[in-house]
Amino acid sequence: MAYTCQELREKYPDHEEQKALLRLYGLTQFMGFSILTSRYRVPSALHEPIVLTTYGEDVCRRLMRIRNFKWAEARLACFLSFYHKELLVDHRQTNSEDLISACNEEIEAGRILHPFIWGRELYDRAFDLFSHEPNILDHRDTLQLLDGSPRGVFQQLDLLTGPLGILRSREMRKAPPVTRIPLYHCAKRSCSLVHATFLDTADSQIAKTKEKLEDILDKEHGVPSAFYEFFDEIEDSLYDFYGDRRCTGEIPLLGECFSDAELDVVLLEALKGKSAPLRDALSFNDITVRDPQQFIDSLDRAAKIQALLLMRSRDLVTSIDRAVYTGQIEIPKHEIRKPKIARVTSGFYKLSAECSRYGVRVMPSEPSLALVRLQRLVLAIYPPSNPDASRDLSWLLKKIEGHSAEEKLERYLAKEDPAEVIRHLILVGPQPFAIAADKCGLAPADVEAMDDDDLLNILLWKLGFDVLNSDETAGSLQRHRETFTQAVAAYSGYNDAEKYEIKRESAPLFTSLEKTLDSALSFSVWALTFDHWMAHPKFNYHLSEARAYTADLLNKATKAASPRESVIYDSEGRNTLFPLISGFSRLREYLARVSGESNLHKRPASEIPTYARYAELTAFPYLHTIPFLDLSSSSQAKILALLKDFTRILEEGCVTDVRNRLQHQREDFPKEDELLRCVRAVGAFQDLAESSGLCPTLFKPAGTSRDSAGRSSYSFRDYKGRDYVARRPSGIGESGMPSLRSDQLIVPVASFNASTDVLRFSVGARSTYTELWEKWPKYRASTDSTKDAIRPLISVDAS
Repeated sequence: MAYTCQELREKYPDHEEQKALLRLYGLTQFMGFSILTSRYRVPSALHEPIVLTTYGEDVCRRLMRIRNFKWAEARLACFLSFYHKELLVDHRQTNSEDLISACNEEIEAGRILHPFIWGRELYDRAFDLFSHEPNILDHRDTLQLLDGSPRGVFQQLDLLTGPLGILRSREMRKAPPVTRIPLYHCAKRSCSLVHATFLDTADSQIAKTKEKLEDILDKEHGVPSAFYEFFDEIEDSLYDFYGDRRCTGEIPLLGECFSDAELDVVLLEALKGKSAPLRDALSFNDITVRDPQQFIDSLDRAAKIQALLLMRSRDLVTSIDRAVYTGQIEIPKHEIRKPKIARVTSGFYKLSAECSRYGVRVMPSEPSLALVRLQRLVLAIYPPSNPDASRDLSWLLKKIEGHSAEEKLERYLAKEDPAEVIRHLILVGPQPFAIAADKCGLAPADVEAMDDDDLLNILLWKLGFDVLNSDETAGSLQRHRETFTQAVAAYSGYNDAEKYEIKRESAPLFTSLEKTLDSALSFSVWALTFDHWMAHPKFNYHLSEARAYTADLLNKATKAASPRESVIYDSEGRNTLFPLISGFSRLREYLARVSGESNLHKRPASEIPTYARYAELTAFPYLHTIPFLDLSSSSQAKILALLKDFTRILEEGCVTDVRNRLQHQREDFPKEDELLRCVRAVGAFQDLAESSGLCPTLFKPAGTSRDSAGRSSYSFRDYKGRDYVARRPSGIGESGMPSLRSDQLIVPVASFNASTDVLRFSVGARSTYTELWEKWPKYRASTDSTKDAIRPLISVDAS
């Protein structure tokens, strides 16, 4: 008789027995999903600890009568199959510790292999070894790929395998071994997916025996009992499947987002003190650490990851957060570290892990759940079951209509910005914040010295909202311009003291202006002339790289147009006002020249995806290697006019002359009308450059909408409250530009030909994380497949 899931619950009601049963079943995953070496023979230590049930013994004898299978292979095959109508293995009598020890010995000896998939080592090795797209590797190629690589790190329940052996973690996780691994990018530049490869195990006797056993069970024993569903149900409870605070994604986060040195820092944090969480986890596995640094130095990368996974998830996250908050791990302002190869999601909410300067967070696939998390957090601080707390919440929301504190909160959350909710309800005292910090996994010692802005952003980040970032460069120029204008208007006679005050206020104004001009010129040159489609990563702006590119292009363009030109642009940004202001005119001249020779800049056919030749509904937008040439004619005309206006406005405002007369020891101090004309010119330039998008200004998502015809709108807002709306469909295929759900730099004036879309860029950062992912992705040399033609409407924009 086949048991239902309910009947199995009744048959095995004890939770500890369920865990023991599932732990033993997890061991079958370590053995079954592995790569065996050639001519593998089952050692006695690997089958002698196994005790079969009466049902399993009968099946085993039946298997041995059919063919001349050996007892060791038959016994282990029954263990690996584990169940059918009944359990094949007696989990109460089987010596699991001896079995774990025997399995560990086989792994240590290299006779049972697991691939180390948490990083790019195998990806890079596959690129070097195989010129073809390796969707399947035979056994020889599999062993060649794995040769010399670290032992794979995988976890089933609390059993954690890796270079340190099979150990017991303090956390339950579901990351079983796999033999189909993400390994390569195909040749299509339009495809960002890391494709999977099947690794092949040896054609061993144990594999043949297990195959025959399963054939017997299927043909002679009918429908199996619902053990799979039963085990799955137990796993869901142990792994907190329906929770939203921890996820399997923390494993690829460790493997793909931190350098070896950064992992060392996290390990040291986790080992601080006698009661440190990692010391406790290691001690639980009979590993004693006397000298933390010596212990860490003895570990390879895979072993470091395995050691960290011995801890509970909360302790692991706290250790990473502490290293980030103290600056031991430096994460730039706009950087969000996410795994690039093993993009693992887990649980009911499809959770993934990522890290920024505000620490680690666990993100559900549905962004709107951040608001539900915020509501849960507020109610944890002001629980309805506590009359005093509920009264406090009602008082804080006294201006909101509602019959109860919960109703008022729902209405408040429906209309108020999340940052204001946190300021108004959480950052109002030590007790509310302490509860919030605990619920968000923050250690009080790590955040007590932070100011309110950092605390606010940490809570926003942990809950799943965007953080609040000011546009420092543009905002600084505006503030200094306003301050300088007030200083000029406050004086009339301009005596020596007043002149000194105006000179003092002019210094930060012109410093900010130079920074803004440098940023605007570098961004304009880079955005309009650099080949973003072939870049790694695509459409990713980084000022220092854009500045170096700008200097190279303008120096070459100036020399070609006027060999006697004396202006030289510095690649590190040491440029004064004159070359910066005149640089826009030089860019205009260059763009006008390449427009007249656009045929020289057509994209090679090998770089154009196949859908560009077949799909009629979604055009490929980058037909030239210079983006300006792919913009609409009206956009090109507007940009050329803007570049001319930038130089004209600043020159007519005599900005360089006024700056020289103020900053240098000159007798001809500017008059009031000259000063005001200069500052008005600066304001006019800033407004025009920012509104056009040619001065890089960060836009943050502000909302989305969709109508019954499928038309979608994605709203964005910048630091001044200026709005931009991106509409879909846009008329083009896969753009390679950033997701419409993320912060980005938008250039409204740069509209593509026959499209509603404009040039958009993510903000780049340079760190140890970007160093880990240099020369990524690696594309093979073959051309796109015509299959690409069926994917034109699948876009990363809305992801």
